[in-house]
Amino acid sequence: MIIVNIAGFLTDFTGGRNRIELESTPGNVREALDELWRKHVGLRDRVVNEKGEIRQHVNVFVNNQTIRRQLVLDTAVGDDAELTIMPSVSGGDGP
Repeated sequence: MIIVNIAGFLTDFTGGRNRIELESTPGNVREALDELWRKHVGLRDRVVNEKGEIRQHVNVFVNNQTIRRQLVLDTAVGDDAELTIMPSVSGGDGP
């Protein structure tokens, strides 16, 4: 079973849920996210851009490893993988 953790304001688009179990066993991140979009349609546009790529200010992790510099959406996931999607934290004033 694959678990998807949703952080921050993104839970506004999952009915307040921060942990979602996927019913299928996707082979990669893209397939896992496709199932997630079917369950929570409004979340898609907050995570990926119009080209289907992960937005610049969103981080996606597979088992605590960031996928931004790797195969990104083609990153393989195992049957017991845990995906985490969280908006980046930035901004603020200097010291």
